[in-house]
Amino acid sequence: MFYALAIVCDDFFVPSLEKICEKLHLSEDVAGATFMAAGSSTPELFASVIGVFITHGDVGVGTIVGSAVFNILCIVGVCGLFAGQVSKILVFT
Repeated sequence: MFYALAIVCDDFFVPSLEKICEKLHLSEDVAGATFMAAGSSTPELFASVIGVFITHGDVGVGTIVGSAVFNILCIVGVCGLFAGQVSKILVFT
């Protein structure tokens, strides 16, 4: 399954992302951060929408809130651990 997913991403998703970069005149870093994030979160969004509107379950709201909390706490924290440098935080008052 993971091998098939890697093939699909390499053959279709990455070339599509490169074309979007060319058309919108975006750098690859910006496009990767935005479109890759949207592409990885879309299946969870569709599963939540199906859970709420089609099966009329309460799985959707919990999934969205749980995913947001995980993304904010864990992913940002792990990125900070592996960054290798200290970033200065600017405070605007």
